[in-house]
Amino acid sequence: MKRLILFLGVLAIVAGTGFGTPQVEETWPDPEQTITVVVPYGAGGGTDLIFRPVVEEMKKQSPANIIVSNVGGAGSATGTNEVLNQPADGYTMLASGTHTVAATLQGLTDGYRELEGIASLNWDPFIIAVLRDKPWNSMKALVEAAKKNPGVISLGNAGMGGATGVASVGLNLAFDKSFNVTPFSGGADLLANVLGGHCDVGIFSQSEMLANRNMLRPLVILYDKRSALADLKDVPTLKEAGYENLNVPGGSFRSFSVKKGTPPAVKKKLAEMVDQAYNSKVFQDFMKEKGLLPAYYELDRLDSYFEELVEAYIPILREAGLLKD
Repeated sequence: MKRLILFLGVLAIVAGTGFGTPQVEETWPDPEQTITVVVPYGAGGGTDLIFRPVVEEMKKQSPANIIVSNVGGAGSATGTNEVLNQPADGYTMLASGTHTVAATLQGLTDGYRELEGIASLNWDPFIIAVLRDKPWNSMKALVEAAKKNPGVISLGNAGMGGATGVASVGLNLAFDKSFNVTPFSGGADLLANVLGGHCDVGIFSQSEMLANRNMLRPLVILYDKRSALADLKDVPTLKEAGYENLNVPGGSFRSFSVKKGTPPAVKKKLAEMVDQAYNSKVFQDFMKEKGLLPAYYELDRLDSYFEELVEAYIPILREAGLLKD
């Protein structure tokens, strides 16, 4: 009995002095480990271009290395599933957003149902654009041409599981299925095909459009307000172009998420990293330069915002015939 009492006393002393099991918040992240941010699209697309600079700023806040891994396919579902297949330990993050909502509601992934939010970044408006040598100078001219030759003009998107895929289907239905809706494997693939003349029209993020302003002609912005960027301020909204009743996604919302079950202390540490990176002068200047609309939410508040996005997307996907029960 004396030995048992002595043993328990030693355990109590060890626990009280902090030499027992280390606290997660004190030991995470392990400097020997790597935090991987999975971008569910190819390198060079709008989503990739936005996450890389914020990850560079996050590296300054983390004792562990942080890398970006591009895992494209199935409109972001392949990359999302890659994250869901990893341990819920915080070492794998997803570049999530409206594409995650769209892919989940289409039954391509368990997506947002098995994810938890860390922190969000911004909204990136969508713009419909064509090569400058194409004959269409306005959205009205494009729609009229499509209706005269149904199925001939291709309307490209970054993948049917993503928000641009939903937008293209919604637009096509609104215009009597006049377009040939053509999905590609991410924004970079879409851009290459439009610039190469293999696809007539593309739905691009504003950041993609801006980077290729000298080669692309913007016809309309799908967001409910005009761009704040001087180079794109003359691009009309759908309402201004005469299509005020169209209900399609107006842009990409982007955020960081982790697999459900990740320890709260780890999520808090990640949120602190994102917060400092987000508020850095480098990233704030980047967002202003690209015309990105700030939208910062953390943890539980981000989860609530995702639910709001889901509720907004359900009627759009239902109308487009893409909603899976």
